[in-house]
Amino acid sequence: MKSKNAIYVCGSGGSGKTTFASHNFPNHVSINVDNHYENFLVESGLGLKIDTFNQIQKTKALEYFEESKIIVNELFFDSVNEGKNLIIDTVGRDLEFILKQRKYLHNEGYNTYMIMLYASLETCHNRVSKRNRTYDHQLTKDSWDLSYKNLVDFATEFGDNFLFINTENMDYEVNKLNNFKNTLKILKNYI
Repeated sequence: MKSKNAIYVCGSGGSGKTTFASHNFPNHVSINVDNHYENFLVESGLGLKIDTFNQIQKTKALEYFEESKIIVNELFFDSVNEGKNLIIDTVGRDLEFILKQRKYLHNEGYNTYMIMLYASLETCHNRVSKRNRTYDHQLTKDSWDLSYKNLVDFATEFGDNFLFINTENMDYEVNKLNNFKNTLKILKNYI
């Protein structure tokens, strides 16, 4: 029987999660709220410059975010039912939710791993400001604080299946996969 793997890629907005996941695990189903959220924002005509939204636009954007969470939740359960490998792109703010979800995955026969990507708050701010989807600095700070507050707990819970990567000095546009080859060799020994 083929093993089923679910890999959590966690870290602050701007830490490089989505780039890392898409370049290193392209054949895994991506469980990422942001992908659907951005589609809603663009298709609605609101655009991706959230930091410039007025209150009415922010309210509508929040509704799209909630709709995106529902879609991604359905994708998660459908993918598990089909036994597909998963890459779960998340900030990692909710320790209890992730541990509960991990237990569910184990009960469904999945091996679970976590890769925590780290960059300084300043680096995360800079990366987010260069994206198509921009949001205010406070949201980046909140994401950063929430991401790393559970670091020790995640490392303890996942044990040998936990990997911490400092992405501070990595240029994703230029180096992409080459920066991760040694790390991935270690990880792929597990998966």
